[in-house]
Amino acid sequence: MRLLIGVLLLVVLPARIGDEPCLGSRSADAANAAAIYDPNPAHLWNRLHSVFFIRDDLPGTKLVPDALDPPLWDSTQYLLSKPSHESVLRVMDEFLQTHADRLIRDPVKRAILQRDLWAVFDWTVARVPNRPGEPAYEKEKFELQTRLAEVLRRLALTPEEIRALPENYGQAVASGQFAKKYDPAHRDRPFLPPDLLDPLGPWIAIYGQGPSTEPVAVGHFSTFSRSSFLVFVQLPGGRKATFDYLRTLWDFPDPWVVRPDEGNSEHDQTAENPRLPQFPAGTQVALLRQMMLFDDHGNLEGTPITESVQIRVYRSITTAAINEGTESGFAGAIARSGQDFFQITLSRPLLFASRAGGLKATGRDEKEFFIFNAPGPDEGAQNQYTPLDKFPPILESCIICHSASGINSLNSRGRLLKPFWLNHDYSPPAVTAVSEHHWWEETQDMGWKQTRYEWGC
Repeated sequence: MRLLIGVLLLVVLPARIGDEPCLGSRSADAANAAAIYDPNPAHLWNRLHSVFFIRDDLPGTKLVPDALDPPLWDSTQYLLSKPSHESVLRVMDEFLQTHADRLIRDPVKRAILQRDLWAVFDWTVARVPNRPGEPAYEKEKFELQTRLAEVLRRLALTPEEIRALPENYGQAVASGQFAKKYDPAHRDRPFLPPDLLDPLGPWIAIYGQGPSTEPVAVGHFSTFSRSSFLVFVQLPGGRKATFDYLRTLWDFPDPWVVRPDEGNSEHDQTAENPRLPQFPAGTQVALLRQMMLFDDHGNLEGTPITESVQIRVYRSITTAAINEGTESGFAGAIARSGQDFFQITLSRPLLFASRAGGLKATGRDEKEFFIFNAPGPDEGAQNQYTPLDKFPPILESCIICHSASGINSLNSRGRLLKPFWLNHDYSPPAVTAVSEHHWWEETQDMGWKQTRYEWGC
């Protein structure tokens, strides 16, 4: 039985769920809440959101209450240690005791709240102590899990409601808020390609086929396993030129070489050959993150809601090196890389207001607490947490993982090499079948999620 559902079956929720929270506690919670789900910050849905996204010990989180993911890292103690643990239990008990799930019936808002609480649930399962001897908080994790599981069950949509959720990427394109293509004369101008999801268009999806069943963007999926990630490539010559290049990569005689690192003393591990055939300047790569949900029967479902789009444009093919440690170092590495970086991200208020598909462009100086592939700002010495203003801008951080030259900066390039399968263009019968469905909602990531421990089997 799935771990999340099993939590509900193994335990009866504590009697304190029926306790009436004191008015003073409600006022304190409301003072820190952001108006996300309702104009009134004191609305219980806002308070529930804020208890996870706005942390008392990280003041900078109050500046980014609409962050895409909750500010929780591998060894975070927040929500498990005092006093935050009592605060989150108090808000969740009130939510359950008053059946606050009935306060809002909008399927979009219910889907987003389920998404966010599911992220917290998965974090409680994966969370480990940072150092030997630190508390594991098993009791506190279980207390939180029981409440999260029950709220998630109450929020779950029917399969029909999930299929009826808005295709917000198309709405964002139609809104006119974004340019439709990259403009080298205005390199800071964000854009959304209207044909990114067109199965007959110039953007070619890299499929997770072959001897491995791992998702294509396995690094992203390992951190955000409640989302599907699709990688797209477009060469300047269009669809045929892109497929021709993929064939060249796949036919390359020596796609893999022995890893050169010192830890590979037995020479039994390989890496992609750094001399792979290079793609031309003007190539674009996109990473699309799509929201997953589970329905009221506990079945995983893909959704048409786009959570983020990251696009890299290769103005030139050069070699870049990261000068770590300073913001100017990151900016300099981007300049040397020959790449321009763009990110479009989900905004809950915009989505709920049906504006621009709920998507907004990330500004050049915009900052956030890194969740992906980085230590948490709260995992150092106590009371010495890294403040938000010490982080580099979001778009500058992309170079950390994508600093190599051209094709070597594409971390999914291994999927384009033997023994994986060659990406073929659609045959005429398949074109009709594919184009009639939201094919990007049913990805290999969903099957992979069902094998992960936090989902259970």
